[in-house]
Amino acid sequence: MKIIKYFFIFSCLTAIFSCKKDLLDTAPKGVLAEGVLSASSVDKLVVAAYQSLGGHFFGNDESFAGPSSNWIIDVRSDDAYKGGGGITDRTDIHQLETATMDATNYACFQKWRNPYFGIARCNLAIREIEKLDDAKYPKAARIAEMRLLRGHFHFDLKRNYNQIAYLGENDDPTAVGNTDLNSDEVWQKIKEDFQFAYDNLPIEQEEIGRVNKYAAAGYLAKLAVELKQWDEVIAQTNFVMSGPFALLPDFQNLGTIEFENGPESVFTIQFSTASIFANHSWGDLLNVTLGPGIDGGAYANGDDFYLGSQNLVNAFRTGNDGLPLFDNFNNTDVLSGGYSGPLDPRVDFTFGRIGIPWKGNTANYELSWVRSTDYLPGFSCKKHVVAPNDPNVHNSFPWAASGLNFCIIRYAEVLLWQAEALIEKNQDLDKARQLINDVRNRAKGSPYVQKLDGSGNAANYKIEPYPSTNWTQDYARKAVRFERRLELAMEGHRFYDLVRWGVAAQAMNDYYSSEAAKVEYLEGINFQAGKHEYLPIPQHEIDLAPLLYFQNPNY
Repeated sequence: MKIIKYFFIFSCLTAIFSCKKDLLDTAPKGVLAEGVLSASSVDKLVVAAYQSLGGHFFGNDESFAGPSSNWIIDVRSDDAYKGGGGITDRTDIHQLETATMDATNYACFQKWRNPYFGIARCNLAIREIEKLDDAKYPKAARIAEMRLLRGHFHFDLKRNYNQIAYLGENDDPTAVGNTDLNSDEVWQKIKEDFQFAYDNLPIEQEEIGRVNKYAAAGYLAKLAVELKQWDEVIAQTNFVMSGPFALLPDFQNLGTIEFENGPESVFTIQFSTASIFANHSWGDLLNVTLGPGIDGGAYANGDDFYLGSQNLVNAFRTGNDGLPLFDNFNNTDVLSGGYSGPLDPRVDFTFGRIGIPWKGNTANYELSWVRSTDYLPGFSCKKHVVAPNDPNVHNSFPWAASGLNFCIIRYAEVLLWQAEALIEKNQDLDKARQLINDVRNRAKGSPYVQKLDGSGNAANYKIEPYPSTNWTQDYARKAVRFERRLELAMEGHRFYDLVRWGVAAQAMNDYYSSEAAKVEYLEGINFQAGKHEYLPIPQHEIDLAPLLYFQNPNY
């Protein structure tokens, strides 16, 4: 069994385990009677918890508004536009992009609700595992898996809302509020989950999709980066780097099914098309370019959400030395394939650009692929869809569904975490440089996007590693932060980086000011420091429990 790649359709949570006794002794219908399940049934609860990573609980719309990939949070940054059919298409996500959301925002509600449903499944599984009397069942490892997933869900909530309720397996969710624990105490609870997972998980799992000790170490490192605990970052990344991981030789293979559980995958959400309407990545379904209908209709009706911003695309400009232009990258716009200046080759691995071949080299990305004139010149995201001529692509609704996994932690980010830690400690800066250069050299050595006729590179690609000269702490800090933006573009990290670096308000207001010249709806938008770093607590939750839940500042 490949535990997540081929999801179980788990619907027995509402089974009734009762005997013909007095009515008052009968388990209520629709509720799982705990403590009576077999080992095989308990493991289905575990699988149900894994399936929660996809965020597809009650319907497609809920998945669109609260995706596990966090693309709706990425549009809060300077990296992405909402996209779609115009600014009135999914106004809830448009409000996130323009920092105009309030506590009634639908996306804020769904992004809150989906992780808590995942936590509930993890806690149910933990309780049942603990009650299970089966010597052959790997109780400690399975509980560790559930605690890692529970930590993941709480981590996601904490970064998005700050003031959250932490729910353990024995907590009464009707009695726990979002201010019962202070921020440090919530982080400590999350760390305890990750640490338990690290202490009790095996190095390897037999089934693809189950988390292991490396995934736990990766999450301990991710948490330590968030908290600026740099010694811990170095220790945990060293452990991951001692494992069976490596950078894929070809950057473009990060977006292929063939390599999705390959050597760069540390912690990955598994999807499949085994049952397309249950197991596809519904949270990213909207993010497929409109397209012209290639090879029998492959994604001919995509919704074209989640587009790269002009600012981000411009960040891929390089100098004649092949290095980024930290301070003046946004002075010139990179538009169509006719742009002749030097570019980091990852730009055309990441976005559609007019006149540049799309994935699979079946056709050039053209203006007709862009669904709304509000978002010209396009920049549809390439990373999270497979090529239209790939045999795995689904050629009818849901458009471009493919079963392509989503990587939460990949090895390139682990290298950049350690580089950042070394730089912040001002320790072994040359090693940090080498780690960043490992990531850059992978991009340099990857086969570049070619012209459709195969006559040469599709653009003037130029990327080089950083030299040792003038490699000061200040310069190295700029380098690692810029490298994160380029390497991890459109993977849901940018907004969180801006917040943890303490530059969100400055960066976003600079972005709104400059980008408004190209995107009119950003005119006059303001990011308020002390407010917009976090989403509002959903008013729905406060109304249900006004003595337990309290609103974030300034909302």
